Amino acid sequence: MISAIIPWFLALLMFGMGLGLTLADFFRIAQFPKAAAVGLTGQLLLLPVCGFLVASSVPMRPEFAVGLCLLTLCPGGALSNLFTYLGRGDVALSVSMTALSGLVTVFTIPIGLNLALSHFADSSTALSLPVGETALRIMMITVIPVALGMLVLHRWPRFARQAEIWVRRGNMGFLPVIIIAMLGAESGKWFENLMEAGAITVTFNIFTIAMGYFLGRGFRLPRNRVTTLAIEVGAQNAMLGVAIAASPSMLGNSVVAIVPSVYAVTMVFLLAVYVGIVNRVHG
Repeated sequence: MISAIIPWFLALLMFGMGLGLTLADFFRIAQFPKAAAVGLTGQLLLLPVCGFLVASSVPMRPEFAVGLCLLTLCPGGALSNLFTYLGRGDVALSVSMTALSGLVTVFTIPIGLNLALSHFADSSTALSLPVGETALRIMMITVIPVALGMLVLHRWPRFARQAEIWVRRGNMGFLPVIIIAMLGAESGKWFENLMEAGAITVTFNIFTIAMGYFLGRGFRLPRNRVTTLAIEVGAQNAMLGVAIAASPSMLGNSVVAIVPSVYAVTMVFLLAVYVGIVNRVHG
């Protein structure tokens, strides 16, 4: 039951994000090509490669290895924009990167996930995903809701501005309900694997935040864009990962969903700590 609800919840979340986007957000990335190129390389290339290397070198069960790889294939998300704002980063850059990466990952997720499944899954978890069909399903719960939200903003801007506030509040209030429901549905699996999955997500999240930070510093970007890259590279769209892993119409594996669902909790805490440190250091 809960696995069937998650894609609808994600679609609502993406619709809410679309209520705050315009076509200019997709093209504004040309205003800061260096920062965008560095950030998108980190999100779309370095993250999946690092996730694969970590999953290959650190002993973990096959489902968790697949879950970690899936997580790295789902960059950004609405929360990264929020934390960029709280950390006084470049919100325009953050929104543009989130919008563009969301389009690209429709196609990169099925390909990357199939590679992870073929490498890590054993005989008991052997699964594969049809690339075209999976890309279409991901588009249905990400790109199309965002496009509908953008259409509403274009046609009825005043209504969209008001609705965006309530949709975001509703989504933030509904997120804990989704997580709690998953805990009950898994008959203790989530808690049984909390320590192992938590260690994986916390360690990897610290690493990805640091990677985004040092990418920005290494390319001598302004401070606010360094903060943006640290958050954009460090924040993954955990709900998209959960939806793909748990949905019966896609992967349909609740154990794979444990890593992104635990990450949804630990990420918020770690990003809040990072933002607190940035604000304290830079006043």
